[in-house]
Amino acid sequence: MKKILLPVAIFIFAFTFGQEKKNYKEGIITTSTNEIIAFKDLTWDKNGKAHYLNATNKEMEELFDNSIKNIEEVSESDPKFTSITGETFQPSSSNAGKENTAKTDYPEGIYTTKEDFIKKTPSKNQKLSKKGLIGFTKELVDDSVSECFFYDFNSDKKLKDVFAVVYHGSLYFNIAAILTNRNKTDRAQTSDFPNSFVKVLFGGDNYLYTEAALANVWAKGLAYNAGAAGGVLAGTLNTGKGIVWDYKNQEFNIFKNCEDYNDFIKDKYPNGVQKCPKQQPDNIEVRKAIDIIK
Repeated sequence: MKKILLPVAIFIFAFTFGQEKKNYKEGIITTSTNEIIAFKDLTWDKNGKAHYLNATNKEMEELFDNSIKNIEEVSESDPKFTSITGETFQPSSSNAGKENTAKTDYPEGIYTTKEDFIKKTPSKNQKLSKKGLIGFTKELVDDSVSECFFYDFNSDKKLKDVFAVVYHGSLYFNIAAILTNRNKTDRAQTSDFPNSFVKVLFGGDNYLYTEAALANVWAKGLAYNAGAAGGVLAGTLNTGKGIVWDYKNQEFNIFKNCEDYNDFIKDKYPNGVQKCPKQQPDNIEVRKAIDIIK
C-alpha cells in the first residue's frame, strides 16, 4: 500500500506546484496572520513570491505563498475594496493625468553614466522595449507601469549597467545606479531586481522623486537565515521607499525609514515631518512634502 501511495503523493505535489499561479488585476489578500490587504497588479515570481501594489499605502510589496491564506478577486470599485483603502472609487478617465505622467526635459535616450545624465547628453539612442519584472517570459508593459526592465528592441537583450533611460518622454533611473550613487548614510539597501528601472514621478529644480521596493540587506539576511518562518518575513521586508535625486549634491537620497526621512525634511519643510507610528513613513505624505520643496 505504501508503495502505491508514494508515487501518487509525488504526482500530486508535482502537479500542484508545477501549475502557474494566477495573476490578479485587483483584489483582496488575507494573510496567515489575518491581515487584510487591498491590492492591484499582483504577479508571481519563480520563487513563489507574490508582488503587488498595496492599494492603501500605494507601495510595492511582496509576500511568499505560505504567508497568504486567501486571495479574492475584487474590483477596485467594490465597497469591500474601498472600505479597506478608505478611498472613493473614480473612473480612470477622471483620474487621468494625476500620477505617473511627469514628463522630463531630458532628451530621449540611454544615459550610461552619471556624468552623461548631469550633462543631459544621451550616450546612445537605440530602440527599446519595456517589459514587466515578473515571469519567465517578460511581457511588454505600457507607459503607466512605474517599475520595469528595458530590452534592446532588435536583440531582445536586457539593458544593464546604465544610469538612466528616457523612454517615451519619461525618465527612469536604474536601481543599481541608485544604490551605487546613494548618499553615504543610506548604506545596506538592496533590491531583488537590481537591473530594473523606476520611473520618476515628479520633480523640479532641486529634486526628482521616485519610489522603489528596497530592503535592508542585513535584516533580510537574518530573516532568511531563520528558516521557513524567516523566509516568510524576508518576503515582507521589501517596501516601496521614497527616493530623491539631489541635483545640488549629485546623489540619491533613499528614505530608508521614517526617522531617516524626517532627518531629511525637517530643515527644508518642517511641516513635512511625520510622527512615525510605523517604521516606514507614509509615502503619500512624503510625496506631498517633496512636491513642495522640489
